[in-house]
Amino acid sequence: MTDTTLGGSGGYDFQSTMWSLVLRAKDKREEALNQLFSIYWKPIYFYIRRKGKNIEDAKDLAQGFFIHFFESDLLDRVQKGRGRFKNYLLATLEHYLANEYRKAHALKRGKPPVSLDVELLEDEMRVEESPEKHFRRAWCMAILQRAMDGLGKELGGKWAAVRKHLVPGDRPSYQETAEELKTTVTDVTNILHRARKSLRERIVAEIRETVETEEELQEELKEFFESF
Repeated sequence: MTDTTLGGSGGYDFQSTMWSLVLRAKDKREEALNQLFSIYWKPIYFYIRRKGKNIEDAKDLAQGFFIHFFESDLLDRVQKGRGRFKNYLLATLEHYLANEYRKAHALKRGKPPVSLDVELLEDEMRVEESPEKHFRRAWCMAILQRAMDGLGKELGGKWAAVRKHLVPGDRPSYQETAEELKTTVTDVTNILHRARKSLRERIVAEIRETVETEEELQEELKEFFESF
């Protein structure tokens, strides 16, 4: 992704994103809790690993953190209007780690909603990065994935062909895509233009849910693109 000219909210109403999810999770809604865990456990895991913990300890601490987050009064104290959610989550994690919640203590409190499959993630650990930078990059990947998932649902049967033009790697020609979709090159051009526009709008909408002000939005967008 190289487009750094995003602007506007795109008019989307994502009721299950970022701060909205947290506020829903305050009511202990299982679906919201599961989504929060699914979205954010990778950035949390990477941060803990970069802090020097081994794989098993990092998995246990990540699980323990979310259990602590969900079962303590942290959610009760959360209110939209506290700034960037990414910073709030990272500060909460730092406090958790500083208080040395050990894995034995955390795991006794229950099973997290999603298991952590970290085998594929470990390849990324070969890149030398600070804990904070790795956390930010993983966070941005989570936002991008949610935006891509939403676009995939929007495009339906066209998604497999369109996706090839939006991800890194060898991209097919417009003619090849036209043949795959059984349409014209002109139609493919229009489809891809709308798809890229929709993806940009979805990314902005996702990030907008994590900030309070337009200035913070622009700063987060800048950080988002610098992470790729």
